[in-house]
Amino acid sequence: MVLAAMAVIYINTQDTIEQGAAQLASTYTVFSLDTDSDSKSTTLAKSFANALVMVCFICALTFVIVILYKFRFMRCLIAYMVYSSAMLLGVLGGVLFDVAIEKYRLPVDTFSFLFALYNFALVGVIAIFYQTGIPPFLTRAYLVATSVIL
Repeated sequence: MVLAAMAVIYINTQDTIEQGAAQLASTYTVFSLDTDSDSKSTTLAKSFANALVMVCFICALTFVIVILYKFRFMRCLIAYMVYSSAMLLGVLGGVLFDVAIEKYRLPVDTFSFLFALYNFALVGVIAIFYQTGIPPFLTRAYLVATSVIL
């Protein structure tokens, strides 16, 4: 938790916080909220509809995961976990590192950045899921990095 708090304090800027809030608000809305022209009842109905869509989506995904587990599709579940960990380390880690690079104005070319990010994600997946031959401190470091990035 301390590392996550430090990442928020030392890496985020006011611009990235505002951009993140705007993207988060626009991503999860099915019905756009226009508080200027809509009445309060219409805004309330659209808000409830957006919440219902999100709850239904989460329930459907949970149902799919439970069905896969019930019918013992373990390879699908493991592939999903490996893919989601790789995307978390690669994409969200890349966004975190990109914000840090922009904030501290570090000179990094695109090829080196993408190569380091690819290696970071690949070694992270190997360290988390295929632990034979990997030192335990590296596995723990990637698990901590995953929780900080999240």
